[in-house]
Order: sequence, then C-alpha cells, then structure tokens
Amino acid sequence: MKQKNAFIQNKVEIVEDREDVVWAMDRDYRLTAFNTCFKNQLKENGLGDAQRGMDLREVYRAIDFFNPCEQGCQRALDRYATTSKHTFDIDGKIVVHEFAFQPFMNSAGEVVGCSIWQKDITEEVENNYRLRESERKYREAQEVANIGHWYWDMREDQIAWSNQLYRIFEQEPGKFDATFDALSEIIHPDDRQAFVDDVENCIKNNEMHDITHRIVVGDREVRYVHQKGRAYYDENGKPKSMSGTTQDVTKEVLANQQIVEQNHELQNFVRIISHNLRGPISNLLMLSKIYEWGKDEINDDIVKKIETTTEALDQTIKDLNLSLSLKAADKKKFREVYLKDVMKDVDGLLSEEISRSKASVGTDFSNASSIFGAKSYMVNIFYNLILNAIHYAKEHVPPVIKVSTQKNQEDIAIQFSDNGIGMELTPERERKIFDMYGRLSGATEGKGFGLYLVKTQVEAMEGKIRVESEKDVGTTFTISFPLPS
Repeated sequence: MKQKNAFIQNKVEIVEDREDVVWAMDRDYRLTAFNTCFKNQLKENGLGDAQRGMDLREVYRAIDFFNPCEQGCQRALDRYATTSKHTFDIDGKIVVHEFAFQPFMNSAGEVVGCSIWQKDITEEVENNYRLRESERKYREAQEVANIGHWYWDMREDQIAWSNQLYRIFEQEPGKFDATFDALSEIIHPDDRQAFVDDVENCIKNNEMHDITHRIVVGDREVRYVHQKGRAYYDENGKPKSMSGTTQDVTKEVLANQQIVEQNHELQNFVRIISHNLRGPISNLLMLSKIYEWGKDEINDDIVKKIETTTEALDQTIKDLNLSLSLKAADKKKFREVYLKDVMKDVDGLLSEEISRSKASVGTDFSNASSIFGAKSYMVNIFYNLILNAIHYAKEHVPPVIKVSTQKNQEDIAIQFSDNGIGMELTPERERKIFDMYGRLSGATEGKGFGLYLVKTQVEAMEGKIRVESEKDVGTTFTISFPLPS
C-alpha cells in the first residue's frame, strides 16, 4: 500500500506547476496525496491544513466547491471513471469547473482508491459559446443573403458544402455525394461548358472564379447562382483546393431581365408614338406658317397658342428620341478625347453668351488632359455645364467659372465650379436636378433638359455625376470617368 500511495503522490506532483486542484484518496475517503492548489483551496475556505489521512467526507460536505465530489468519488470506487461539469458563483462571477474521478487499482485488479482532478474551464466554455454563437450568426447571415460557402479538395475530388448551399441546390446532406462531376450535372446544360472553362481558367491562371449561371433543381426549376472562389496551391505550385461562395441571385437576374424588356418596350413605344405624331405635328406647324395673321385678333391668339403647344410637343418628342439614342451609345467607337480640343469647340459655341455676361472661364487640365469616350458627348457636357453656370450667375456679378481635372487611382474627375446663386441642396433636390426637365431654380428661363442630357451622356460613357451647392456661394458639378482598362 505504501508503494501504491507513493505512486499516486508522484502522479499528483507532476501537476504541481498547474493551477488545477488535484488530490487522491483511499476507499475510506482518507486523503493520500494532493498538490499545492488543493492545500490552498482548503485554507481559503477555512478548512485548515491538508493532512494525509484526513477524512475527506467532511471536506466534501463543508462547502459548495467540493459538493460534487462525494457522488463522483463513489462512482470511481465502483470502477466507473466519471467526468462532470459544475457551475459556481465566485465573487459574483459565474465560473465553470470540470471534475474528473479516476479509480486506482492494485495488481489484483481491486479498486484501492481514486484520484480527483478539478480544473477551471470557464474560458474554454465561453470560447465554445462564442464559437457556437458566431456559427449561428454566420448561418443566419447565409440564410438572409441566400448565400452558401464551399470547399473543394481537388486531390480527393470531394466538395464540402454549408447547410445553406444544400438548400440552394435542393440537395440533402448525407445523401448527395458532392463532387465536381455531380455539381456539373446540376448546372444548366447550356451553361455547363462556360462554368467548366471559368473554373479551369481560375486554376490555370490563378485568377478569381467569378461567374453567374443557371442551375436546374427540384422539378426542373431553373435558378440563377453567382459563384465566386479562388484556387490554392501546394509548395510545388500544384493546385490542391478551391474555396468560395455561391449566392442565389434568381430574383435579381429576373428583375434585371424584366427591366431590360420594359426598356425595349418603352423604346418601341416612343418610336411608334414619335413616328405617328410626326405627320400631324408637321401639318399643324405648316398651317400656322400659312395662316393669315392680323385679320382677327381672337383667331390670331388661338392659332398662336396652337403653334406654341405644337412646337413644345415636337421638341418633347425630339428630346425623347435623343435620350434613347444616347443610352444606346456604341462604346466600341469611344476614343481618347483631349479636353483642350473640347474647350475650343465650346468657346466657339458660347462666345456670344460669355461676352454678353462678361464671364471668365478658366481651365486647368494639367492633372489629366484627356478621357476615354465620345468627343461629341464631351462637347455637349462642357457646353451645358458652362452655360448652366452663366444662366445661374448672381445679378450684376460677372460669372467666374473654373474647369479643372484630377487623376485618381481609379478614375479621372472633372470639376465645373462657379460663383453663382447656388441653392440649398437636399438629396431629393439633387435627384430632381438630373431628371428630365428638372432645374436648379425656377428663377431663370429654360426647360431644364440640359442637365438630364449631361447625366445621360456621362452615364453612357460609364461615368458618374454629382453636384454640390451652397446658396449665395456657388455650385460645383463633378463628373468622373473610369480609367481605361
């Protein structure tokens, strides 16, 4: 027995450098071995010094910390190794401790005692909780976005899917053998080769896998998914795996298709209306030209109103046709456009307005001297924005207009600043300024079609436009175009 106790004590001493509480006892619940942490635990709880041979049953029943031990030790003495977790409130903080009860046997296989190992696993439990919470939130985010993730082990040809991905592809976990060939079978036959080509290009050239394609699920239902992923390689540069995401974008794709169809229908409608009205409008305008003015004042007034209304209708139809033609711009014909050449044309077109208003137009194209687009569009953009600055000048104050460029990392920006009347600009007003027939102010003449054309032409060249304005200070329009790839 002394040898056995010495063996147990040696085992206990191995964990002296840990903060775990470790001790051992015989079948009569007498303490046979313990580490320093056990000794300190007794002192902290007012149970005196730890002494070999002391009766542990009194200790187990004295404080909450040792309460789980009596039952656990009894099971260990009955040959059952047991582990249990218990929660305690220590100084107002909830902690979780794990108790392990292990029987000790002699050479004859008889249980002669047991060891108890207690450790604080609060941090481990909290980490597991946080991990589970993170996984739960991640699953919820996937469900909300209708997006799943995947991992493809190329060497084993096995694909691991998230639960949401099984739902997107309408497959059952455990029953669907996710391999590249099995996945290819779900892809729409007409999109299959494009998908394979994109994957092969990703692997061969180490480029992003990025493709939207159709899949056929369930009862031959067609869905659209957006796949994104990347390949990974071993130390020899050989591809070993891919991982990425798949998002169900069926609603978005169908909505875009509907918008395209509606735009086509709108264009056809405008063309038909334009064609059918062109004849009657021309006839009305012709009649007004041959009308004998001056014989009847009332008739003159009526005919004049008819003529004005007809001209407005004729111009509206021309505006609609021009807008449609701009949106259908052929980007293949875009070329490098030098801004100095654009300004030469605009100076000629606006020479009378600049002279009459005594406007000063300064340009600085040193940061970016050209953009990629259509020169005719740029001339119209410059023309309308500079003319707009002249129209919205302060009374009795000559307009000062500055046009400058800035080359950024991803685009080229052109600014048109003036010292005009400005305005209090709300987001709603900013949006309406660029609507067809929207205007900065009702204080000047004009239909407001110019800014709509500017926005249409800027967007036709894949650019963006924004405006900043302050009442009695001035207005700045900024247009930006992406750098040519």
